[in-house]
Amino acid sequence: MVKYETTIKLKARERVPDLRTILENLFYRKPELSRKAEKFIYALIERKHIPDAEWATMQKSLDATHQEYYTMLSKLRDAGLITKTGGEWSMSEQFGNRCQEMADIWQAFITRWRSGHGKL
Repeated sequence: MVKYETTIKLKARERVPDLRTILENLFYRKPELSRKAEKFIYALIERKHIPDAEWATMQKSLDATHQEYYTMLSKLRDAGLITKTGGEWSMSEQFGNRCQEMADIWQAFITRWRSGHGKL
C-alpha cells in the first residue's frame, strides 16, 4: 500500500476559521501555493473530478509552474485532502477522518483528567 504523509503547522491558540487557513498551515513553507491549492479544491468541488490528463490546462488556470502544480498536488494528497483514482483527482475524507480521530483521542484524555482518574 502506498504511504502518504506530510506536515501541517498547528497553532494551538488560533482558530481555524476556513479552508484558506488550513491550506496556509499546510503550505507554510511555500505560502504562495496555498491560494493555488484553494483554487484547485474549489474546481474539484464544482467539477467533482479532474482528470490527471488535464494537468496542462489546470496548471495554466492556476498560473502555476510545472513544479508548483505537482508540489501542490502532492501536498494535498499527502495530507489526505484529495485522492487520485482511475486517473482522476477527487476530494478525500482522509484528512477529516484523521483530525476527528485525534480530537476523539485527546477528548478522552481530557475527560479522564477532569474526572480525576489516572490511566485510561
